[in-house]
Amino acid sequence: MSTIREDFFQTVSNSSWANYGYLVCATIEGEETEEELRMLCALHGIGVINLVTENPSESNIIIPAKFRETPDWRSINRLVKENPDMEEFIKRVANYYKSGLLIK
Repeated sequence: MSTIREDFFQTVSNSSWANYGYLVCATIEGEETEEELRMLCALHGIGVINLVTENPSESNIIIPAKFRETPDWRSINRLVKENPDMEEFIKRVANYYKSGLLIK
C-alpha cells in the first residue's frame, strides 16, 4: 500500500499513448491495497494483471482495462519531442497505418 498510488500513476503516465493500460503486480498485499486499486482503476481505466513470476503464462487479469478509442495525442507529441525512440516508433506505426507494410 505504501507505493501503490505512485506505481499506479506511473502506469497512467506511461499508458497515455496506448489503447489499453495495465499495472502488472507480482503480489497485492492487503484488502486496503486491492480496494484502492479498484477505485483508481475505475477512475482512470487502467487494468491490473497478476504476474505469476514462476510461470508468466499463468498470469491473469484481475481488473480489466477499459479500451480507449483514441490515444492522447498531446502526450504522444510531447513524448516524441523528448524521446527519439518514441519518435521512431510513431513513424513506424504511421507507416503501417497508411501502407499496411511492417518495417523490421
